[in-house]
Formats: sequence, C-alpha cells, structure tokens
Amino acid sequence: MPRKKTLKRRDFSFDDMPSLKAKNKSELKSFGASKRISNKKYVSQALWECLVANDTEGFKEILRAHLELINKDEFAEEAGISRRTLFRMLSEDGNPTLDNISKIIHKLCA
Repeated sequence: MPRKKTLKRRDFSFDDMPSLKAKNKSELKSFGASKRISNKKYVSQALWECLVANDTEGFKEILRAHLELINKDEFAEEAGISRRTLFRMLSEDGNPTLDNISKIIHKLCA
C-alpha cells in the first residue's frame, strides 16, 4: 500500500507580499534605542513598571541593557553595592534582594 501524502504545499510566502512605501519620507524619524536606554528617567520608569507588573526577567533585561552603555564599576560603587553582587543580580539565576533593588532604583532616580 503506498504512503498517503499528508503535507500540502503552503501557498503563502513573505516574498509574495507587496511592500509598502512611505508617501513622504520626511515624516519618518529614526529611532535610537540606545538614547532611551541611557536616559536615567526612562530606565527608572521602565524598571518601576517591571516591579509593579512582577516582571523580574524584564527588570534584569532593562538593567542589563542600561549597564552595557555605562561603566558598571562606577555604577556599582555609586549605588553602594559590590560589582560582584551587581553581576550576580543580572545573571540568569540571579535573585536580587529588595535592598539591592532599592539601591539601584535610588541611584537611577537621584
């Protein structure tokens, strides 16, 4: 008995989709995420929203992105935590204490 073909060829492809063009290119603005993630105001607000939403992974991801743009050693020293503690907090298994989180938020808001 021959095998029955169960898969059908898909008729959809992103290559077949029509591309849209902007009517007026002057309306387009370039967006640089590095500008926002280096701004303490936006970072502290985003971290606060992560705390309210109980999103620990989002908190660590935002903090990690912010610290990539600044000097981590200086930040840890100014926040009053050790460099080692800061890197442990940002690791996948990291579980920051409330004391360390408050020091980071205070440093960003001050």
